[in-house]
Amino acid sequence: MACISLLVPDLESKLVENAADQPMRAAIEEHRAESLLGYLRAVFEIRDSLPFRERRPLELWFRGADREHDPIPSLFRYEYANESEIRREFRRRGIQMVAEREPQDEWEWYFLMRHHNAPTRLLDWTDSALIALYFALRSPLPEATPPAVWVLNPAKLNEVVCNTDSIVLSNEPQAAGYLPQPGREELRPELPIAVDPIHVSRRLAVQRSRFTIHGCDRNGLITIAARHAGILFRIGIESNSASTILNDLRTCGVSETTIFPDLEGLSRELLQECGAQI
Repeated sequence: MACISLLVPDLESKLVENAADQPMRAAIEEHRAESLLGYLRAVFEIRDSLPFRERRPLELWFRGADREHDPIPSLFRYEYANESEIRREFRRRGIQMVAEREPQDEWEWYFLMRHHNAPTRLLDWTDSALIALYFALRSPLPEATPPAVWVLNPAKLNEVVCNTDSIVLSNEPQAAGYLPQPGREELRPELPIAVDPIHVSRRLAVQRSRFTIHGCDRNGLITIAARHAGILFRIGIESNSASTILNDLRTCGVSETTIFPDLEGLSRELLQECGAQI
């Protein structure tokens, strides 16, 4: 199925979609945690529930968010976002702002866009369970929207979507249709795949970043996970445990300067030590 327009559906359409997706969300296996130890126990339970792989170790990816925030790429959250225009403007105006190595191709630019919060069809993950938990907890959330960590089995996702049980590199054939080329704006794939990025910045490397790239279906990850067990899980974190878990993470060496190794990260960490909330 071709996806001709890259404009995001209007608000009414999104509300209809959200209502229709409730049964699919209910099919996602959920775990609960009230402490750092409980969280790690949930991670290990998920890992141990999956089939053993002889050829290579099982790899899990993690994404910190609030419990009601579905794993949907940022591009699909803006009503009038036009991907082609955003990509063109980011590259045209961003070339003089690149502080590290200049991106060498369209994929490297695309990964850089996502890492600097430009709207894309990329969803960022990490292969570090502790880094994802820190992201889920670092900003205070309303009590009605408790934090959560999504857990992805990327090899299983790719096995179902593109018939390979390995993580796809951006220059491999399975990824070819996901990044429209000039003169070919239609987006053909519907469902997301897991791709390994080129670490074009130090921040990407230290955060152990991984990505899923999504197709036409804005809820593609939820859609496929509801149909196939063993792809996507969610660990809900008790809100009243957040500050204790954050302190435990800092004791384990996970802090602002761990995941943001720059002066901005250092400044935020010093603010936290003064009692400020970031």
